[in-house]
Amino acid sequence: MFNKNSDSKKSTMFCRVCIDDSQNWIHGIITYINLDKSVAEIFLPAKYFKDFLTEGTKVTVKSMHNNNEILFYGNIMRKVISIRKQAITIQIDKVLNYKNNRKSERFNVNFDCVLKTPDGEYSGKMVDISLNGCMVHTNEPIKEVSGITVIAHLSPEAELTFQTNVLRIKNVKKNKYSYGLELNSIDNENNILLNELIASLVKQKQHIEHEWKVFNRLKYTVYTISVLLIFFIVFYIFASTVV
Repeated sequence: MFNKNSDSKKSTMFCRVCIDDSQNWIHGIITYINLDKSVAEIFLPAKYFKDFLTEGTKVTVKSMHNNNEILFYGNIMRKVISIRKQAITIQIDKVLNYKNNRKSERFNVNFDCVLKTPDGEYSGKMVDISLNGCMVHTNEPIKEVSGITVIAHLSPEAELTFQTNVLRIKNVKKNKYSYGLELNSIDNENNILLNELIASLVKQKQHIEHEWKVFNRLKYTVYTISVLLIFFIVFYIFASTVV
């Protein structure tokens, strides 16, 4: 599990943040976490601060650490965007963790999809995807069958199709079900499309790290300029006094 005090300088601790139980996840970086104090600080892209984030909002955070997936819930205590800091501070209410048994990394998505089964077709929402499968939410209970064909609508021009086996079924809410599906068959054309999609999602994840590094470079540059300016002012005053 997390250390009591995590130092973000040792490694980049990526996470995903969900606001108010929505299915929209955004990438972030955990820059500080203290489980004794039940506090975490997360760097997020600047574009979310104005309208998307508000103090008091409930959040869910997922992160990978030491081959364990860490899941914690809490509330936004404050949000700060300035030259010194661009982050939300979270008061942690509950922490869960479990061993990562996934063969490949999952990425959160939001695609409409169709599930074809021997009993009929069902509409759903694909909420995450990897090279080995996906998770789909539906409003209909589907019998646990040996094979389900998934057709995901990536865009008006692109559909991704592959065959899956049902790994797990969970009743999320009333009349809402979550299906963990393992990919067992995919043709060459769709396999290329899947790999292109995953590559695109990896780039989105890497973008937040780039923004974080740029922000830190800018912050330290401003600090350096401020220190030099103070030095020159003091030197000028001293030189004027001596003369």
